[in-house]
Amino acid sequence: MCDMQPRKADHRTPVLLTVFLGGVLLVAAIFSPPVFFVVLWFIQSHPGSAMSAVLSGSEFPGYFNRVAMLAAFVGLVPLLRSLHLRWRELSGGLGAARGGCQLVLGFLVALAGIIVMGLVCFAAHASKLKPDPAWTAIAKPLASGFTVGTLEEMLFRGGLLGILTHSVGARRALWWTTGIFALLHFLKPPVPGFIPADQVTWTSGFVVIPELFRGFGQWNHFIGEFIMLVAVGWVLGRARQMSGGLWLGIGIHAGWVAGMKYFGQIVLVTRRINENELAPWMIRNTCRSIVSPIVGIVPVAAVMLTGITALLIVCHRRRVAEEKAVAGR
Repeated sequence: MCDMQPRKADHRTPVLLTVFLGGVLLVAAIFSPPVFFVVLWFIQSHPGSAMSAVLSGSEFPGYFNRVAMLAAFVGLVPLLRSLHLRWRELSGGLGAARGGCQLVLGFLVALAGIIVMGLVCFAAHASKLKPDPAWTAIAKPLASGFTVGTLEEMLFRGGLLGILTHSVGARRALWWTTGIFALLHFLKPPVPGFIPADQVTWTSGFVVIPELFRGFGQWNHFIGEFIMLVAVGWVLGRARQMSGGLWLGIGIHAGWVAGMKYFGQIVLVTRRINENELAPWMIRNTCRSIVSPIVGIVPVAAVMLTGITALLIVCHRRRVAEEKAVAGR
């Protein structure tokens, strides 16, 4: 069930979304160099400080990505106002008690799917444990999972899906949002060392933009990685539509990211993956937006099965609650 009902078609929406996405790239190109220079100045002025340790190590394209994300969230406010929409209409406004249960459910089911996928990878000799796996290093994967899950669900399944639903209807909005999510995540960040720190200039942001699209010329990666992103986007979109809020999608998204990051930090891919012996079932991942070291049919199946499982559980719980409400009258 989808609680976001379409209004009268607003033909401005595609134009406004195009301007919005183009504006995000433009803002990132203009403002990422000054942000980089300020951070670099701080690190050089405060060597050895805790903040400098946190800020150091990121290359210029990383600043481009962060400025783009911030620009997207800031730009979402005037975009919603121009379309006469309120955030509550897009997010669903599901209460914390019910939403918290959905978040935990989504997280646990997603983790279970990652565990099953990992066991399949071990059984197929696609991966092996590192000589000294970081078994206890769970804080960073968890923090990354919930940060990425919350921000992206608010932006894509809250803002983008909600806006498109009010314009073109729930079914078309789901596929449009899934496609945009997959395309944007398939953009390839520049390779490490693309722009050395001492060569960053005020126009370096505009050099990054064309580099983002180089992955569309690599069809072998496009097929394996893009299908994975489509599967992720579709499951998360349906989670928003069927659960009545963003909580379930945040839980699933966080579980996938945390589980994949943890899996990636304790295992190594084997020769079978590096030499494409298991393609198309399992392929080495080259897309930074996908945190799993392996993509292909097996990871896609894990994504779809865990997502569908979470959706079925939520639908069953809702049906039981409705039956109890009817019986109590």
